[in-house]
Amino acid sequence: MVKLYTFHLSTNGRKVHMALEEAKAAYEITPVNLMKGEQKSPDYLKLNPNGKVPTIVEDGLVMWESVAILLYLAEKFPAANLLPSAAQDRARAFQWLVWQPTTFGAPASSLFRQLRFTPEGQRDQNAINQARAEVTKNCEILAGGLQGRDYLAGRFSVADMALLPYLHVLAELSIALPAAVDAYYKRLSTRPSWGKVLAYTG
Repeated sequence: MVKLYTFHLSTNGRKVHMALEEAKAAYEITPVNLMKGEQKSPDYLKLNPNGKVPTIVEDGLVMWESVAILLYLAEKFPAANLLPSAAQDRARAFQWLVWQPTTFGAPASSLFRQLRFTPEGQRDQNAINQARAEVTKNCEILAGGLQGRDYLAGRFSVADMALLPYLHVLAELSIALPAAVDAYYKRLSTRPSWGKVLAYTG
C-alpha cells in the first residue's frame, strides 16, 4: 500500500496521483492542507524536510520530489508500462521529466499564483509579463517535441503525466496554446486516471 501525502490542488501532487491511478496501485491519500500550513507541521517535516508535497511512504520507504516518485512508480509497477523500454524513447522521457520542473513548471506556476491568488492591486506586472513570455516560449518548445508523435516519448508515459497538471493550469487561465500542444492537452485530459485526480477534492 502506497500512502500519498498531497494537497488536491497541487500540480506536483496531481502528477503522482495520476501515476498511481495509471499503475492501478493500492494507495491511500493523506491530505496536507497547504492553505493551513500543514506542510510545515513538525510531524510532516519528519517525512519531508522541504515542507512541500507530494511525499509517498511505502514499506518503510519515504520519498519526496515528484519526478523521483514518478520514476520509482514506473520501476515499481512495470506492468503499467509507465516508461518506454526502447533506449532512445526512454531517454526522451527522462529529458522531458527533467525539463518540466526546471523550465516549464516554474513560470506556469508563477503566472497562476499572480493571476489566480494575488489580489489585482498587488500583482507584479513585470513578473506576469516575464512568466507569460517564458510560458509562450516553452509551449513552442513542447510543440516541437510533439512533432510527428502523440506523446513525448513515443507512447504515453510518466513524462506526459508530469506536464499535464501544468497544461491544465494554463487552460484554467485561458492561455492560448499552440495547436499541437492544445491537441496533446485534450488527448491527455480524456484519460480516466486524470478524471479521478480532478475528482479528488481532499
